[in-house]
Amino acid sequence: MSIKSWWQNRWGKPKKQEPEGKSDEFSKENLREFVYLDEVSLRSLLSSLKGDLRDGTSEDSSDTLELEAEAMVEANTPLVGKAGASSRFQTSNSSSIQTSRKATVQSWFRDFRTIEGIRLVEKATPTKAATDIEALKRTDDTSLKVASRDLVRGSLVEFRVELAADPVYHLSTVTSELAGMADDYPEMFAAGGGAEVLHELAPVRKVLERLLAGLVPIRATSLDYVVIQLDGTEYVVHKELIQGLDLNSEPLQIVGVTELLAYWKDLRRVIFSEAEFTLLARISRTGIQSSWTPVKLADIFREMVPQLVAQINAAGKVPFAPQVDETSPVMHKLREALAHYATHALALSGTVLEHPDQAELAYLIETLKVRVASISDQRSAFKVLHRWIEGHVSEGISSEQSYELRETARDETGLSLFPALDTSVANASVQIGSEQKEVQVERERLLDVEIIAIYW
Repeated sequence: MSIKSWWQNRWGKPKKQEPEGKSDEFSKENLREFVYLDEVSLRSLLSSLKGDLRDGTSEDSSDTLELEAEAMVEANTPLVGKAGASSRFQTSNSSSIQTSRKATVQSWFRDFRTIEGIRLVEKATPTKAATDIEALKRTDDTSLKVASRDLVRGSLVEFRVELAADPVYHLSTVTSELAGMADDYPEMFAAGGGAEVLHELAPVRKVLERLLAGLVPIRATSLDYVVIQLDGTEYVVHKELIQGLDLNSEPLQIVGVTELLAYWKDLRRVIFSEAEFTLLARISRTGIQSSWTPVKLADIFREMVPQLVAQINAAGKVPFAPQVDETSPVMHKLREALAHYATHALALSGTVLEHPDQAELAYLIETLKVRVASISDQRSAFKVLHRWIEGHVSEGISSEQSYELRETARDETGLSLFPALDTSVANASVQIGSEQKEVQVERERLLDVEIIAIYW
């Protein structure tokens, strides 16, 4: 017998070693990659369930976020203004946030997801569809059917969603990027008055950027769940559960605010692609909502500027240049604002118009009141009126005085600072090509949440 034969008979052929616990530990469900993770919320929740969590590398995170925040602030200085504008929509993995810390955070998340019974709604698929309404009513699995009143603040929910930024963030992004391109390549925007329009949009952009304050509002559509009504009560139900039933359903939208620095991926690859992700969150307002304020800081100004919140909520949902008819309230507001401006401008210069000039002024205001569709149109109306008044007064009106008079006229008459976002315009008829259409804000069924993680 050869030595080789003896060895094989003695010990046998070597067996291929399978990774221990492979079938249980590794699966498609465990293949997880984060695009957003609120580490503070995760650690707080896990600590409340399992006790104190200690990790030697977790202290690096606070220093890193502080350095990133400082970098963004410094980017607003005149010397590096362009760098700040470009970095606003980008995130990168800082070298000071060590890979080991991110791995630790992901292990925390894995431990958190293994805890059973803490999620009111989790990803599930019904074994079969409900045969009739009575069978649907008997379904008591909250991951398949849950009443609006049971969606209580603080409850943990998990949905597959088509992720997208709220329209107000789209508006802020578009205006910021267009303004940056107009500054870098002015000749591209010179034709057709594009530069003037962007100049007029600058106040909108600056207001939104200040109010957003580093937050990114998210509006995601659930892929598996819809909202229905049963016996006068709203329910969130799985689509497959009601398949074949004659029920009216409405899309369920998951809305919430995320922090810019908590994204692990470039924002442009995440919130503008409308890709599918899983979203884990806690409910922040009990029940299904019909409205939501994406810019949280705007609520501070609700008492001083009541229309501001409504105008911001309507951002991106109506055209920038709606065509309004003679009965439009906005048109009447512009006429009143122009008359207010003219009255106080003449009083400021101590001028009293003769009867023919008064008639000419009234006719001018009537012709200018149609310039209400956009910020640029409104500004042009005030400019034309300003030039006419300067031609009839002995002492000119400075640009500072004109600005103060214009803003006072807006405040006194309630003329919107953002005419395209005015709720009175949202339901006006608009001209699209040669066709007249009605612009209406769709009914929305929203679940307002605090987002913990977004992954796939």
